[in-house]
Order: sequence, then structure tokens, then C-alpha cells
Amino acid sequence: MTALATGSALLGPLFEPRSVAFYGASNDTQKMAGRPYHFLLKHGFEGRAYPINANRDTVLGHPSFANLAALPEVPEHVFVLLPTAAVEGVVKECAAAGVRVVTVFAGGFAEAGSEGIARQKRLVAIARRAGMRLVGPNCLGMINPHHKLALSAANVLELDRLIPGNITVISQSGSLTGTILSRGRNLDVGFAKLISVGNEADLSVGEIGLACVEDPATEVFLLFLETFRDRDRIVAFARAAHDARKPVVVYKLGRSEAGRTAAISHTGALVGPDAAVDAFFAAHGFIRVDLFETLLDIAPLVAKRRTPPKPLAKSGARVSVITTTGGGGAMVVDRLGRQGLSLAGPSEETIARCGAKGIVIQPSTMIDLTAAGIRHDIVVDAIDSVLANPDTDAVIMVAGSTAQFYPHLSVNPIAEFAGSEKALAAYIVPPAEDSRRMLISKGIAAFRSPEAAADAIAALFNWRAPRGRAAPADVSRAEALLKALGRQPDEAQALAVFAALGIETVAATVVGPGDDSPQIDFNYPVAVKAMVANLAHKSEVGGVVLNVRTTDLLQVAVREIRDNITRNNPALALDGILVQRMETGLAEALIGFVRDPQVGPIVTIGAGGIYAEFYGDTAVRLAPVCVDEAHEMIGEVKGLAAIQGSRGRPPGDVEALAQAIVAISNLIAAEPRVAEAEINPLIVRGEGDGVVAVDGLLRLEK
Repeated sequence: MTALATGSALLGPLFEPRSVAFYGASNDTQKMAGRPYHFLLKHGFEGRAYPINANRDTVLGHPSFANLAALPEVPEHVFVLLPTAAVEGVVKECAAAGVRVVTVFAGGFAEAGSEGIARQKRLVAIARRAGMRLVGPNCLGMINPHHKLALSAANVLELDRLIPGNITVISQSGSLTGTILSRGRNLDVGFAKLISVGNEADLSVGEIGLACVEDPATEVFLLFLETFRDRDRIVAFARAAHDARKPVVVYKLGRSEAGRTAAISHTGALVGPDAAVDAFFAAHGFIRVDLFETLLDIAPLVAKRRTPPKPLAKSGARVSVITTTGGGGAMVVDRLGRQGLSLAGPSEETIARCGAKGIVIQPSTMIDLTAAGIRHDIVVDAIDSVLANPDTDAVIMVAGSTAQFYPHLSVNPIAEFAGSEKALAAYIVPPAEDSRRMLISKGIAAFRSPEAAADAIAALFNWRAPRGRAAPADVSRAEALLKALGRQPDEAQALAVFAALGIETVAATVVGPGDDSPQIDFNYPVAVKAMVANLAHKSEVGGVVLNVRTTDLLQVAVREIRDNITRNNPALALDGILVQRMETGLAEALIGFVRDPQVGPIVTIGAGGIYAEFYGDTAVRLAPVCVDEAHEMIGEVKGLAAIQGSRGRPPGDVEALAQAIVAISNLIAAEPRVAEAEINPLIVRGEGDGVVAVDGLLRLEK
């Protein structure tokens, strides 16, 4: 088997081939098979290009060849344009000839069911044996403006010219690759590389990204993702890009609830697919944007910084909004507030400098220059004083109709601050593309909606360096217990595993399902619960009795639970009755662990109790976490603010809660069969008194 080309060795045949062939090229440019060769010629490719069509002597006026063997050389890159049924034979031909990269346009592979999956696996096997790399199938191809390479069927290549630049786009959607190119062209924004990856049968987003990290023309990455197919390589790519100071901005589908998979615990309801994805991106140094519009428009903002900015205040980034139109400024302020960003109003210096020029600035959440302030010198003074304000981390300048008709008054002054170390962006209210184009050419991000402007600033300040790896933990005791389990664990067994991880659990005893004379060796009052494997909500079937204070009442509670189970759900198998000492504290928390199908193991914390899943007030991280990350998570949950000792209340044992989060997160190392775990509630006692797990759930993969 020939070694596969990777890294910089892949860049040449993939994006800078000296020779290309179009297998199945059509003479009709109205057909998809006719466009790639046409586009390559149109955009001035300086290498050697060969159309292959056994049924024609010429294609678009150039000699056509019957097959690879008829070519005067073995091309570095072959674009296969034939129907699905013919692809495998051509890939075999390419492999035998020594072609280095093959791009497959046709669909009908993994996206088309079991037969397509088998067909795709055969393609990969052929390519791997020959050391040949495969792009697609089901993809539109790639573009390299620096190399005048238009090796793609994207209709956007009807554009008159390609503009070289510093942005590389890697997309799982072919059509949206073209959309990004088109939007960039309208703003005179250039690109280093653009590629549609299709099914990622061989070359994935992560591996292509890793290769382009070594590309001197690439300074910023834009990713359009629909799913994760090669998670480990995406992580490796993100870390390599961070080390090379090349920001990676990502737009990923899946913000809605539509893809949520039901789980048996609260954690499954609380942690939707997108919360886990957010945690993944944050942990690995990606810059995630909410809006597709922001994906391209944020590029100047991050290209300038190269590394995550650090807000001046521990409380987070503070943004100043300067505006010449009250309504436009107010829209930005509103969107920034919805993004959770703090507003920095006018400083005394700003008020004084504008006042000296006859402009009255009111103390507010924005600096409104009003129509009277639409003068070059006033706008310059306002921006200068705000950027100098130590209470400001970023500035958004909002320009009204002057941006369209008199840009020298309110837009040109923004360009004078292109060298600012602080983040500076503009929102242009009217359709003033010339003004946007000018600002972008100076390296200033200019947005056409308040939503995109706020999204970009929020994404910039949510950007973090890839986190370090948590130190390995000793989970041998929990591991031994888990390996001994021959079936799905009941609640008592789940709590025993949590105790083995170092979490204090409530005093308890198990009563047999037929025991009418239960005995306990701890004090009343007690809680009495049905033990049924994988039953997360015992109260819904009458399986819980609380505050039982005597032995006689305990006997009554046991009988009541048995009767309720029989009456409400006779199919349930009662494994026993769990009797626990009632616990009190300052607050209740929920800690959960789940193996997310997209991003892997995650840990969650939220306010606990019966209403946990209704509020959605949670913090999520990739597992395992360290103690510092656990403290960050606690601080993000509004429902746990009380244990921080706010408003004169006694503080809870925050450190013990953090240690419990770390312990649950270490289930990733304890046993690969652990699919899901949850403690709800975890009682948080006063400072120094610890935490105690009261209710636990543990689910193993079958």
C-alpha cells in the first residue's frame, strides 16, 4: 500500500495541480458535466487540462481523449463527471495509473442508503490501496483563486473573475460554498481556497483543514458544517490552526430542537444537541457564529486578532455603540443585550469632547451623536475617545443614510481607526455596499444588519483558546463496580458507583419487594422510593413517599408504593424499595453525564429538583473537566446563584459541588459502557459541609 499524501504534501495535487483531467467532460456547458472544464478555461488555469470523452474528438474546441491511457501524461488531479454506475471503474483506472487526487461529482453513495454505503466503501478501498486521495463523492469541487484553479461545477463560477485573498472556506454544502464566493465577490473579498467536501468518504473537513494550516495564503478559515464525520481530525485541525494563529470560524446547522433525541433522564431533556455542540466548539478554540450572514462578514474582525481577545473586566466584554441614527443604534444595543453583552455608555471625556463641539451626549447605553453630529471631525473625536476609554473592549459605529450618500461624513472617519487594537466594527443601516466595501478593504468588519453585528462581537468575545486536557483521575473503584454489573443498575447501585467516585451519598438501605417489616439503622425522617431499573421519574407512577417519620408509617409507605406500581404500571418490575435518610441543605443541583452522538462525552450542571428540565438553566462542558472549569460551570447557572453567598445569604459548599462535577465527568474513563448518568438532586450544604447525592441514575450501553 502506497503512503497517503497528507499535510503540505496534499496541498499541491489538491489545490495546485499542474495537470488536471475531466473524466466525462461534456461539450454542452448547459449540462453539469460540461461546466467544470468550461470554468477552468474561463478563469485562466495555467497548467495542463485534458477533457476525457470517448464519444467526441473535441470538447469546447480542445482535443478530447478516450481514457486516461490516451493522455500524454498522468494528471495529478482527475475530476470524475460520469454517472454513479460508472464511477467505480474510473476510480480503479485512476488508481492503476497513479493519479494522486480524484474528485467525484456524482451522488448515489453513502447518502443513498445501504447500497450506496457499500459502493462508497469500495471507492475508498480502491483509493487507499493505491495511496490516492478521494474528494467527495457527491461534491462540487474546489477553487483556488491564487492558482487560477476553478475545478468545480458551481454555477457561481460564471463570475467574471476570482479574487485571491486570505480566507479558506471548507463546506459540507456545495451550493453554500458558491454562495460565500458570490457574497465575497460583491464586496471585493478574496479567498485563498474554497472546497466542497461532499460525503467525506476519504478527505474530511479536518484533514483538509490540517493541510491548509500549512498554506501561507490562508490566514482565516470559514467552515459550513451540517454534522461531524471525523471528530478527532476536526479537533486536531482546530488546535493546529490555533498554534498557527489562524482563526477558525464555524457556522453549523442544528440550532433547533428538531434533532433532539429523547433520553430517560433529565439530562437528556436538558442537553439538546446544540448545547453539546457549543461546548465542543468552545473547548477546541472555534469561533461559532449564529447567523450565516456573519460567517463571511466577521472575517476582518478575527483576521486582525489571530488569537482570542481578553476582556479588560472579569465580568466580560463591554461594548460601546456610537451612532448617527438613534433607531439604528438602538437596534444594535438591543441585539447586544440579547447576546448577553454589557454596554459601555459614554465616558466623561466623550461627553466633554462632543460638548465642546456643540453636541450634547446624554448618559445612556449608547453614544448618540444625532443628526447634528454628522461631521467628520465629530465622528473622529467620538471614536477616538471611546477607543481610549478603559471601560470599553469593543466599539460598533452605526451609520445612517449618510453612509449611502455622504460617506465622507460618517464612514470615512471609521477607516482612520483601522489600526485599533480594540475590536472596531460598523453597522451600515441603509444599503450602502460601497461604504461596506471600503471599510472591509481597510480590514474593518462592516455589517448590514444589527443581528450580524451583535452576533460577530459576541462570537469574538466567546472565543477561547483550546482548553488543556484534564489530569487523569483514579477511577479504579468505580471501574470495578461497573464491570461487575451484569444488567442495568438500579438506583442503589448507581449511588454506589457515585460513592466510589468520591461523592458522598445519602444513608440508605434496600428493602426487598415483599418485605412487610422493613428495618433501618439511621434516623427518621426518611424517603421511600421504588427501585425500578431505568425509571427516571418515579413520582409519576406513585413510587415516592417523603418525610416518613416512624417505623409504622414506613411499613405503610412500602405497601402504598407496591400498590401504586401494580395499579399504575403493572408491567414494571419492582426490584426493591429504597429507604433513604431525608437530607436538607441550601440548594439542590443536578449533575449529569451523557455520551452525545455528535461530540462525545459531556457533563452538565443545573439547578436540581422536579423542575430542572423546565427551566433549561444549565452549563455544559466536554468531559472530563478540571476543577476550574467546574467552577465556571457553577457560575453560569443562575439557579445556583444563592450558594455563592449573594444578598447576605450564607454561602454553600461551592468547592464540594465543583469536585462532584469533576468526579461525574470522570465516568468517561471509568467504563466505556456508561451511556448516561445523573444525580438529581445533589444537596448542597453550607460552606465546608460538603454535598450529598440523594437520587441517582446510571444507564449502560446494551
